[in-house]
Amino acid sequence: MSSSDFNGCLPVDLLVQILARLPVKSLFRFRSVCKILCRLPFEKHFIELYFRTAPKDPILLLEYPESGAFLSVDRFRDVSPFALGFLNDKVNIRASCHGLICCSSVRNRGVYYVCNPVTREFRVLPRTRDRPLTRCQPEYEATLVGLAFDPFSWNFNVVLAGFYRLFGHRPRDDFVCQVFDSQTNSWSRSVSSMNDEFTHMNRCQVVFSCGLLHWLTQSWSHLLVFDPKSGVWSKMSLPDEVLMTRSGSRLYLLELEGSVSVVQITGMLMNIWVLTNHCTELWTLFDTVHLRCIKVLAASIFPIGVSRDVIFMATQKKIMIYNLKDKVWKELYSVNGPVTYPLWFSAYGFRSTLFPCRHRRAL
Repeated sequence: MSSSDFNGCLPVDLLVQILARLPVKSLFRFRSVCKILCRLPFEKHFIELYFRTAPKDPILLLEYPESGAFLSVDRFRDVSPFALGFLNDKVNIRASCHGLICCSSVRNRGVYYVCNPVTREFRVLPRTRDRPLTRCQPEYEATLVGLAFDPFSWNFNVVLAGFYRLFGHRPRDDFVCQVFDSQTNSWSRSVSSMNDEFTHMNRCQVVFSCGLLHWLTQSWSHLLVFDPKSGVWSKMSLPDEVLMTRSGSRLYLLELEGSVSVVQITGMLMNIWVLTNHCTELWTLFDTVHLRCIKVLAASIFPIGVSRDVIFMATQKKIMIYNLKDKVWKELYSVNGPVTYPLWFSAYGFRSTLFPCRHRRAL
């Protein structure tokens, strides 16, 4: 957009810098001002600028499994419907990365979508085989689902991994991994030996950082790491302080503005650790939060999203936020009456971006 495209009282470059710092809802309201601003969120230079400069506060997505409805909750207590109706399918959220979401179809087993709910752009992934996935290799709902989006090349990978399981038998140690490459629009498949187990929270909390996908195992002894480019699995150690005190603690894996973060809750204390060096596996204690003010909820609270300013927490019926700078707790959302599933069961951290998911770089 050149200076001749927009006749306003502000220089064009300054106007673009201001727009790049707005929340995404406010940004899209400005699209109705003129044709230039209408197409601005879809221009490559602005998409990259918005990713670098826009507010990095996460929002929390709530999924209601019974109805398939979604809600978004931000730090300013703005609760609004989160629409995925443009997919024309009932879906479950399985992973998110840099503003893109990977969803699995409820009606059509083995069908996966990658979408950007802000721009309402989506891409249907080709099936991994001619027939739908069954309980045989791997299960139709894979044990692990990961989304890895590269903000520089705009290419992404979707990883589905699960244990080989013959019908009527316990799963074997054969861990089947299928990786989708958006650049080639195809799947690759590998089999490795694995004996790690994962809880529901472990499966939902996957972090993409430094080109690698990370999951926390049920044993809380290490992180399981996967390189979608080379197809290699590896293990990463947790902080020594966490390993020595993990008995009687609860551990959760989160992303802290592009870095891997582990949250440890022990009694009335919550420690937030950040992986500061991947090569040396160096962890740093980022912050310590006292839970005395919410003592009644401390045993049932789950961290969902974190930034350098706030941390989102979910309980059975409440969504809460803690300001790491002001040391203040706030209740953002609550449910009245009985609930079938606790809110933490289907809550996900998410950050809005403008990245496309249909982009395919020329080979």
